[in-house]
Amino acid sequence: MGGMSFAAIDVETANSARGSVCAVGVAVVRDGRRVVTESWLCRPPEGVDFFSWHNIRVHGISAVRVAGEPTFGERWPEVLRVVDELPVIAHNAGFDSSAIREACGHSGIRAPEWEFACSLAISRRHLDLESYRLPNVAEALGIARFSHHDAAADAAAAADIVLALAERTGAGSLTELERAGTDRQARSWGAGRGSPGDRPERAGTRRSRWGDAAGRSSSGETARRRGEVGRSSETVRPSGERRERGSWFPRTELVMPEVTGTDPDHPLYGQIVVFTGDLVKLTRQQAWDAIAACGAQPARNVTRRTTCLVIGDGFTGGDPAAFTTTKAARVVQLRAGGHRIEVLDEQGLLARFGPAAESTADSLLPGNS
Repeated sequence: MGGMSFAAIDVETANSARGSVCAVGVAVVRDGRRVVTESWLCRPPEGVDFFSWHNIRVHGISAVRVAGEPTFGERWPEVLRVVDELPVIAHNAGFDSSAIREACGHSGIRAPEWEFACSLAISRRHLDLESYRLPNVAEALGIARFSHHDAAADAAAAADIVLALAERTGAGSLTELERAGTDRQARSWGAGRGSPGDRPERAGTRRSRWGDAAGRSSSGETARRRGEVGRSSETVRPSGERRERGSWFPRTELVMPEVTGTDPDHPLYGQIVVFTGDLVKLTRQQAWDAIAACGAQPARNVTRRTTCLVIGDGFTGGDPAAFTTTKAARVVQLRAGGHRIEVLDEQGLLARFGPAAESTADSLLPGNS
């Protein structure tokens, strides 16, 4: 890992606007060793400088706490000084990169022309896990527990994840680490087996990427998977235990919540909502519970009755064709047939909770990593 040098970055936001950055953490790795970890509090840029109850609950940062701090724009040169010319990584880089870009835009300063590597995406290429949230990946790699949603701690954890994966694969640079994962996927698809997005999932015994025996399908049927390695379909073992194919850990069975929301003016009221991809701030069960408390009905699969699809995995925007899962593809098909199905990314979903977030506090998880 002698050539492994990079900066890991993490941001925390004051509200659902991605540009509302109120904390930045950077962990610097040089020659395969984490040598510096720094963090800064700041006042979010003007126009997005309010603090929502949910975000305060996530990271403990409030308007009072940052009242005496410089603004994001005033802090930013310090961040640039520490990052210097190093390659940049983040866990769920789509979130952090867009947050930095929007915060710079609100501040009237030039956004850095960084090409982010994503430790979440790299983890997907090398690990078979049920969830790729930062604490889950760190735990799977034996990284010590840390204070999640502290910007410095999260940046350090992202750096340690990349170093741990590099050690396992023998990669000496970020490029080598990413290429190793891609090559492994290509070998697993095999010659003549179609494109990555259409590769078949073979039933029966399979091995994890580190040679551990994984579960056997009880049905023997072949499922078709789309998307990145790590996205998998559910299998029921003879014992009744449910696990995702390709996962080291059993998946807790989801419990369909009772729909309790009664406010017809709530934007989620009466919706039938399907989720695809992992959310950052909510587990799937907590997302189900939260929307049910707003009067929406969660559903497992996209049908003609579906009115809303929520896309995770760091996806942004509203075009389901830009996300490669069977659920997203089904929404594209139904929309083409005239069905009205709204598409939300995670930030869009959180914005819909609005004032209802407080009444569903027990259902909302902290997190942007």
